[in-house]
Amino acid sequence: MSTHAANRPWLRLVTPCIFLAIACASPASAQDAAPSATDTTAVLETSGVITAQALAVLDRMTASLKSLKRYSITAQISRDEVLPYGYKLQNNETAQLWVEAPSKLRMEVRGDIRNRTYVYDGAQLTMLVPDLNVYSSWQAPGTIGELVGVLLDHGIEMPLIDMLRQGYRGDLTTDVRVGIVAGDSEVEGVPTDHLAFRQADVDWQLWVEKGERALPRKLLITTRYRVGDPQYQAILDWNLKPDISAKSFSFTPPAGATKIPYRANVLAGGGEK
Repeated sequence: MSTHAANRPWLRLVTPCIFLAIACASPASAQDAAPSATDTTAVLETSGVITAQALAVLDRMTASLKSLKRYSITAQISRDEVLPYGYKLQNNETAQLWVEAPSKLRMEVRGDIRNRTYVYDGAQLTMLVPDLNVYSSWQAPGTIGELVGVLLDHGIEMPLIDMLRQGYRGDLTTDVRVGIVAGDSEVEGVPTDHLAFRQADVDWQLWVEKGERALPRKLLITTRYRVGDPQYQAILDWNLKPDISAKSFSFTPPAGATKIPYRANVLAGGGEK
């Protein structure tokens, strides 16, 4: 449910938030107090180890993602925007993703400061900015896995790209210094394993569904050493038997839409409404 920028004109005056914040976090201070022998709270140590338990959960999740051929995801996303003088805002958006592996994808994003539609048909990726009625199309590789690699390599933003990356690359732990299973938890009533990881400047947490469907249910990223420690959060609702029309993966420009080069700032930079 999007809030149009006309209703929030002050958003045009602030620094746009950074969407894709997978970077890293620093080791805890040596002065941090050590837990007592009876303390059962999970603690991120700094020994540079991802525990076998955490790797096992990630392996289960990767296997589940790779097994999916046709599915949809609805994600409720929030991201912190740090303004001058340390003020912090939370912006919200809903992302809907439809996938038909190996070569079809559609995503619609509706939110406080941006609306986007992405359509990939196995040969071309198109991105539409409906508020400006402009779109861009460019030749894309033949599979979703290859497409994810191109997007990441060129710094092109797209929600849920990390979940797609794990399904096709399985490399979420690259540059991770520490990773643990923090404990058991529930997300929207679904039992999950709660994982916690540390990189150089980012801490990130992942909630993975227990049982045979080891699907990611929640992602939380904290960017450290920036004012306010801004966070990005996504809660994922999966549908493994979606009703997807073939037309979903075919792009038809809206009436009066203008085609522009994909490197235009409004697209590559993810501009505001």
